[in-house]
Amino acid sequence: MDEGSQITLGDAYRAMFQFLEEYWRRGLKTDDQIASLLGSMQYGEELGPTKTMDPAQWADWIEAVKEIRQ
Repeated sequence: MDEGSQITLGDAYRAMFQFLEEYWRRGLKTDDQIASLLGSMQYGEELGPTKTMDPAQWADWIEAVKEIRQ
């Protein structure tokens, strides 16, 4: 992927989720804190306007993106 490529906020969120999930799997699923984080970060269209299991996760994600963009 070209470093200058742009993706949507949802795609970026799902990429972060995938990255963390793979990290957790490589660690033989022994980190309960990451497992808990992944559970609350689950993303899907059926989960309502924020599309995350825990709506605060989406709000925190948007804030992180805003900080990086500044």
